[in-house]
Amino acid sequence: MTATPIEKQVNGTPVASPVLGEGRPKPDEEQSKPVPSRREERRQDRRTDRAEDREDQARKRDEDRKDAEHRRHLEEEAKRAKLERKQQQRADKEKARAKRRKERRAAWHAFQVRLAHHMPLWGLPVVAVSLIMGWSGQAGAAAHLGMGLFAAGVPVLTEGMVLTFAGLTGQAIEQGRPYRGLMRITWITTLIAAAINGAGHLIEDSSGPGMYRAGAYALASLAAMILWWVAMRSKRAAISGKTAEEIARWKRLARRHPILVRRARRIADNTGVKIEAAYATAWERANGAAPGEPSIREIRASQRAAFRRRRAQSWNGQRGWRKQSDAPSVVLPVATAPTTETPAGDASSDARTPVQPPFLPVALLVPGPQGEWVRHRVPVLPMPTPKRVRTRGDGTATTRFPQGKGADSKRVREAVTDDRLNTVRKLVAEAAAKNEDLRKRPSNRAVGRALGCRPVTARELLATVLAERGITR
Repeated sequence: MTATPIEKQVNGTPVASPVLGEGRPKPDEEQSKPVPSRREERRQDRRTDRAEDREDQARKRDEDRKDAEHRRHLEEEAKRAKLERKQQQRADKEKARAKRRKERRAAWHAFQVRLAHHMPLWGLPVVAVSLIMGWSGQAGAAAHLGMGLFAAGVPVLTEGMVLTFAGLTGQAIEQGRPYRGLMRITWITTLIAAAINGAGHLIEDSSGPGMYRAGAYALASLAAMILWWVAMRSKRAAISGKTAEEIARWKRLARRHPILVRRARRIADNTGVKIEAAYATAWERANGAAPGEPSIREIRASQRAAFRRRRAQSWNGQRGWRKQSDAPSVVLPVATAPTTETPAGDASSDARTPVQPPFLPVALLVPGPQGEWVRHRVPVLPMPTPKRVRTRGDGTATTRFPQGKGADSKRVREAVTDDRLNTVRKLVAEAAAKNEDLRKRPSNRAVGRALGCRPVTARELLATVLAERGITR
């Protein structure tokens, strides 16, 4: 087993291990290489130290340069982050300022809209002047009467009540609640405030100028109320969605047909339908026809007018109310005047030729079929015997509602019957949905109340509807 030589570096020169005794230069090598001196070794060591120092300094400079670059990069990033942070803060401030500006603008616009609901903007000076004159006038009049500190409470009671009731009325109109009672109370309190204002100034000075001043203060208290009332009318029309023509039409209907409008409101409250449909139902129940169609009353009137027109056209000049047949009157032959050539024997014969009756000298104007006046020549007939003609009744009776035998009456009766059958079908369907016994429910009385007809008619209609379901009572 041979030992492996181990060498180590000493100042860059391989040195054999003294322990193993290996690695020593051979004699021929020792003889061939010169032995370095101690000075040379120190020089070599110093050279090696300088090279190592240079390497360390270069490495240190490189590390310092990298550290400087890293610090510069960190500083640049910090500056950039600080700048971005400032820009973000500035942008956030601008956004918040724009948001606040937008919110203030929206709040101001909402305030204007809310204020315009109760009073137009151009009417605010009128309201302000009216309030100032009302409060100052009432407080001054109360102080003149010796109320002392309580004089300031008089305008608070009067004008404050007016403003409170006016606000409640506006809210009721905006929310679609009943407002007529509040409107009346508002007007009453306004008149009371105006009366107190005018009376107080009149007590102070009852002369001519004093009366003028009292009237001016009283009218100033009413000016704001009049303007507010006009604005509330416009607001009510805008909220209801109706035009001015529709509102005026409903006012006319309420004046002309108050009972039907009251019934329509009751129907609308009970059934939940709109007032237009409820009014149409009330009109149809009262007149037997839908709005716009000829009612039973109009059909009867037209039939009576047609009968009178035919009777006037067929009048032959006779007096009395005798029954006249519709057959055309018999035309009498024209009489021929006897000539000179007629023999005398013929004149003395018993046969008489009928003579044409004379006519009145002036033609009579009678109404024609299209409403115009027609000339009618009236013949003069001999007076008949004054014998009253009696007519025998046929014993038949017409239906009670509706009456008439024309096409319009038939159509109206069919429409009324169909509507009543549809109503009865709805009542039967509701009873069937509630699992009620259709042999007992709905009752004839309930059907009669729903239809507004007689119990006999309701029973017949109910039997017809139940027969459709195969049920008999």
